Amino acid sequence: MCMPFASPLLTRTQWRAHTVDAAVTLWVVGDRHCDEQLLGALSDGMLDTAALRTTTGHYAAILMGPTEMVLVEDPIRSFPLFYSVVGTDVTVSDDALALAGFAEDYVADFDSRIEFRHAAYVAGNNTLYAGVKQVQAGEAVTITSDGGITSKVYRRIHYSGLDISGADAVDAHFTEAFNASMARFLEQSNGRQLVVPLSGGLDSRLLCLYLKEVGYQNVVTFTYGVGKTREVLISESVAAALGQKWLFCDYEEDAIREAWDAPDTADFIKFTHASASLPHIQDWYAVRWLKQEGLIEDNAIFLPGHTIVGNMHDEGILEAESVSPEQIKDLILRQHYVLQPDNSHATNNTRLHATIDEFLGDIGYDDSVVSRLTALEYWNVRERQTKYINNSLRNYEYFGYDWALPMLDREVYLAWGDLHHSVTRNRDWYQGYVNRRYAAATGQALDTFAPTNISAGKRNAVKSVLRRVGLLELAERTISAKAVQNHPMGFNWFATGMDSGELFKFTRSGGNLLGAYADEFLTDRWNSHCQLFTPATAED
Repeated sequence: MCMPFASPLLTRTQWRAHTVDAAVTLWVVGDRHCDEQLLGALSDGMLDTAALRTTTGHYAAILMGPTEMVLVEDPIRSFPLFYSVVGTDVTVSDDALALAGFAEDYVADFDSRIEFRHAAYVAGNNTLYAGVKQVQAGEAVTITSDGGITSKVYRRIHYSGLDISGADAVDAHFTEAFNASMARFLEQSNGRQLVVPLSGGLDSRLLCLYLKEVGYQNVVTFTYGVGKTREVLISESVAAALGQKWLFCDYEEDAIREAWDAPDTADFIKFTHASASLPHIQDWYAVRWLKQEGLIEDNAIFLPGHTIVGNMHDEGILEAESVSPEQIKDLILRQHYVLQPDNSHATNNTRLHATIDEFLGDIGYDDSVVSRLTALEYWNVRERQTKYINNSLRNYEYFGYDWALPMLDREVYLAWGDLHHSVTRNRDWYQGYVNRRYAAATGQALDTFAPTNISAGKRNAVKSVLRRVGLLELAERTISAKAVQNHPMGFNWFATGMDSGELFKFTRSGGNLLGAYADEFLTDRWNSHCQLFTPATAED
């Protein structure tokens, strides 16, 4: 006899419950306009996946009936969901700690810990907790009351085959999609204050440009860093040219180190790691400062420049005569699992290989140019983008703010997939597009921030010489290690378990700053008040 489900353990206060009938309830969290769309996607008490594919906005949903439960993530995993199934004992929550805490002691998933050390996230549906699974981006997981589990990916980031090319056609197609997504967002924001983390790059500039073009007044931009670096000065110039309020948070070592080791920071770490992701700390201190100083409105909406554009890497494979699935897998491993000086434990991990193999099978990899592009870009979106980059949204939520990602909404990612691979292979077209819009709006031709002023030609010439004499790798590691020691945003100060010399040695030997963070996080040394994983030990 099937037992009824226990109610989901929902820790967010923003969940909205809709009674479908006497036996079926739909819970939704996220954009309010998603509720109506999801209710409209119901057919005979079931969610129609074709209708899910047309849903706009960002959400997570739980449909619970008497003998079947469906957990749904939007295409970018905006609000993580977790489940544990032991026999017929089914538990669902928006907080993985609520599930892991059911065991007498924390039980480590050591394969996941290996992945995490080398990538800052856990791939597939695994988490850092043994027996606790996560719903993946664009996935609907169905769980029956007798413990049966099936899943369906209803939305993948993919390429349509329209292959739109030509400068005017590309500009028009992308602009139409971007403007539609932004217009819907502004209608829903209803005049609330919009807070844009303004960098010296492209994405945040495009958001600010649009807000200027449509005359949205209640805008605040902010930038942070160790003094008035070149990127900070570019950001300040952009805000001034657009007539938008600009705030600067000056990062100072003593203040950041003291704040990072505070008890409330332990709560921040617990809230933001989402069972499978390294907490994204890049603008944590700046948002904390904005909150403490009362510089933004309590109901402000953060508008970070996360986008579908530019998730491709290793674009040279598009010209190769043939690229096997094994070669694609090797590219994924070499691009994503690189945070430690020795990455062999990750690149040789059997479960990780199986996860990537399953992924390539799911997308039907066939060695076409579009298939190569899809494999590398979709993995980046499904794994790194949704689990690490987008998980930075937990930062805004922790401090009590809402957020929006119009550049990752349905129209924009579909439009990007319509473009010819000569456009989507890199960010060159996009850079020109943003710069043209900026010049038209301001009359200024301000370039974007780049980490060096040395031309690509000169860099390549120097690298060629160093490569011939066998010193290129050492030179690159030394340059990288010195850059970490003097990071323009003070990120070296967050590696609390290493002194300056140890951090230099770690990065010069091939380690990445995120790898140092990951090790300290997994061994409860990142913040002296935070204990998440004891008694587990790091194994690698």
